[in-house]
This record gives sequence, structure tokens and C-alpha cells, in this order.
Amino acid sequence: MDRVNQRTNHLLGENIKRLRLEHGLRNRDIVAKLQIRGVEISASTYSKVEMGLNNPSVDLLIALTDIFNCDFNEFFKQ
Repeated sequence: MDRVNQRTNHLLGENIKRLRLEHGLRNRDIVAKLQIRGVEISASTYSKVEMGLNNPSVDLLIALTDIFNCDFNEFFKQ
């Protein structure tokens, strides 16, 4: 499975968190929506993605674009 490496740059996780907060969603809301879309992820793993401690899979990012109704560029904005 392909992953996006955010070891040296946590911009991706910060933007995912920003989008979640803009949509008024809690971590567990996102995890439930991801699981409905077939992305198996725990709340702790998702939290680590937002903190930049875990590299998100491409499948996760595709599902998040659907949940947040955005395109991939939103994840990489400065």
C-alpha cells in the first residue's frame, strides 16, 4: 500500500486536522466515516496521522477528499 511520508513535514496532518475542525467533526466521526468507506483505521492511528506521527495511505487520503468534499491540494497547502 502506498503511503505519503510526513516524517520531516507535518503539513499534511495539520491540514487534515484543520479540515476536520472546519467541518465540525470529531476524530471518532472521521474514523466512522472512513470505516463506512472501507478504510480500516483505529482512532489512535487516525490521531497519529493528524499529529504527523503516522504516514497516511493513499486510500485514506482518497476517502478524506470525499468526506471533506475537497481535492488533494487541500492537504498540501502551506
